[in-house]
Amino acid sequence: MLDCYWKYYLGIECPGCGFQRSFLALFQGNIYESLKLFPATIPLILTLLIVAFHLKFKFKNGAKTITILFGSSAIIMVVGFVVKISTHGIH
Repeated sequence: MLDCYWKYYLGIECPGCGFQRSFLALFQGNIYESLKLFPATIPLILTLLIVAFHLKFKFKNGAKTITILFGSSAIIMVVGFVVKISTHGIH
């Protein structure tokens, strides 16, 4: 696992902390644990898959779909970060 330099230097988790553990949990089939660790993992993976398929097959509304998925993922990341900071506090 890669270390989080944000957490190392600033003492707080970054908005992306938990993604690696969440991805591994999802890969092992533990969806609940994955969502608990980093709620935006599934939308981010879905976005990347849609981007890859859009680049290959040029979907009619692909760019719009990617924009919506990316925006949704960003909102989920920010909300998850705010919840994490508010419930766990800043150490």
